Amino acid sequence: MVCFAMYSATQATVQYYRDVLAPFGITYQQFLVLVELNLAGRQSPTHLADALHLDCSSVSGLLNRMERSGLVERIRDDKDRRAVSVAATDRSREIFSRLGFLGGCVSGAMGLEPDEMRALLKALHKVRDAMVSAPRPQPEPVLVIA
Repeated sequence: MVCFAMYSATQATVQYYRDVLAPFGITYQQFLVLVELNLAGRQSPTHLADALHLDCSSVSGLLNRMERSGLVERIRDDKDRRAVSVAATDRSREIFSRLGFLGGCVSGAMGLEPDEMRALLKALHKVRDAMVSAPRPQPEPVLVIA
């Protein structure tokens, strides 16, 4: 059961991140937003959603919570007030700068050699891309007789 193996590995990995990130007061999803903003800079919520493979409504709620916590700021375009971009704050940049140890920590916890890690990453991206584009079966309608 490949799906269960992926699910349980994901759950274990996210729990590991939760435990390590808890002292910094951020969640795993907030960490992912901070990674994207610190590496790619200021960007639209839609771009963030695409980069993180999340739907826009999930990102909107996440950004609301992060803004209330002082981790991000929304910036309105002077020319088009409807256009919004999201930027990291000084507080989130400071937190992010303290998380440099995390990559080595997580890869060490996974117990994979660098070549195994690269192969796993490639396989997971292939599975994700295939599942996103896979046609959905259309079941036959069920006739209900009352």
